[in-house]
Amino acid sequence: MLNERTSFDKNIKRIVVFAVIVFAILNGLWDLPNKTLSNHESLVSITAREMLDSGDWIVPTCNGEVRLQKTPLSYWLVAGIAKISGRVDETSARLPSAIFAVLISAAILYYVSSWLGFRIAAISAAVWSSSLGFIGYSHNARPEMALTFFITICFFSFYSIVNAQNRKEQVVQSLIFWISFGLGNLAKGPAPIPMVGVPLFFYVLFYKKWNIIPKMLPIVGTLIFLVISLPWPLAIAYKMDWDMTLWKHEFVDRFFGTYASGGKSWYFYLPVMFKFTTPWSALMVAALAAPFYKIWQQQRKPMFYLWLVFVADLIFVTIDGGKRQHYILPIMPAMCILIGVLLEDMLFVRKSYSDSFVKKFFLSHISVFVIGAVALPLYFIKTNMPFLNEAIIVSAMIIAVSVIITILFARGKPTAGFTAMCIGYFVIIVMIFHFLLAPTDRDHFSKDFARKVSSIVSKDEKLTAFKYISSRSVHYLGRTVSETKDIAETYERYKNGEWIIANGTLIDELMNDGRFRIVKRWADSDISDGQIVDGAIFHISAAVENGNEK
Repeated sequence: MLNERTSFDKNIKRIVVFAVIVFAILNGLWDLPNKTLSNHESLVSITAREMLDSGDWIVPTCNGEVRLQKTPLSYWLVAGIAKISGRVDETSARLPSAIFAVLISAAILYYVSSWLGFRIAAISAAVWSSSLGFIGYSHNARPEMALTFFITICFFSFYSIVNAQNRKEQVVQSLIFWISFGLGNLAKGPAPIPMVGVPLFFYVLFYKKWNIIPKMLPIVGTLIFLVISLPWPLAIAYKMDWDMTLWKHEFVDRFFGTYASGGKSWYFYLPVMFKFTTPWSALMVAALAAPFYKIWQQQRKPMFYLWLVFVADLIFVTIDGGKRQHYILPIMPAMCILIGVLLEDMLFVRKSYSDSFVKKFFLSHISVFVIGAVALPLYFIKTNMPFLNEAIIVSAMIIAVSVIITILFARGKPTAGFTAMCIGYFVIIVMIFHFLLAPTDRDHFSKDFARKVSSIVSKDEKLTAFKYISSRSVHYLGRTVSETKDIAETYERYKNGEWIIANGTLIDELMNDGRFRIVKRWADSDISDGQIVDGAIFHISAAVENGNEK
């Protein structure tokens, strides 16, 4: 069995690196185009599409309205990919997130190898690449994974500056830090300023590393940061006559909970932490305690740094009044590395954990999966849910993977056992998505509705939404759909020959008015307040009872 000081042959390293990156790519790219874009994802895709259509890459617009709530890097990346591919669709919208997720895996391999050893780096990268946080947000067009990448690189490069062996390495890592810091603020500013600044401040304070600040190219670095991050907000502020009300709401009032707070409890992030590290969450509590044990010896310094990154930012976002689950995504790579340290010890070294404990731990871990596998079809039967056969297939796969992993570990093959765990988890997640989640994707109602409307209303005709239209529908309609505020304004447009689109109770509001003629009505056309609602289009040329379809 390999011990902690085992040196790896270069060819073996290349094979492992290749395997880990391929694993990350598979987890990041599988089924990227098939799931319908959600409302928040569509805000990115619509804005990118309108950038391409207008040629204005400075002032973002979404459905014809100026959108300044988010910084523009995600829009630029999606628009750039779409310019090459020829269209803004699910793939072009989500591809940047998938690429950034894979790049984080590569960064873990590169940086953690020098801190904690190659094997821990490889295990940590595999843990990150198979976690639900990775899979969920690599398949999401929102800017969270881009933000996570740049914040992670800031944390990695800073620690490399602290431990650099020569001045050249310090300079290179300092440049990487400041460039990443600037790009992070373009991805989703100003979130990186506190999320990077808070943990690093406490690290410098605790370890009395004040002398590292002048070595980070503070003047040149600040200039680089400003050159990257400042031009866009200045250009927007100038165009908006320096009215900062919107940004005050988004960045200040949201933090203090006076704007879009959502009313989340102080412990909101605790279950989210376990969710994002699934299927490795059983190790999270032990990972948080590990840096305080002397048995880790020289590994304690990088472990405590990662611990501080995670805990300091966790406290920061907990204090934040506007809690959202994706706010902790940027600190999850640090937790995955801590989990990787424990796994490496359990599988190979046994410095901190006895053979007996490791056996009990893995048996308990696998037992939970087997119990879950047995309970899954029973739950479907009890609740009369559809897709029972599919649930049985997923359960059978979970049990099969559990048996294979158990056999490999019992035969003293930890490398093969861990590899089977990663591949098995990937296969199970893919099956759960295809068999159980994809068929229940309710966002596709907006997609289907948009296609039906487009088959009737040509691109040359004007389409107006009565009071509200989801961003999903706007994306799949492939056009700008203006919204009216009231019936009077809607009727003026209706009289002028514009098509009117409405959903849910808004349809009845127009029909009860008596002046609007319905062309077509479809059931199951959109989601409103969590409910599936009808959709309809109206036009002055229609007969009163023309072709209603329920």
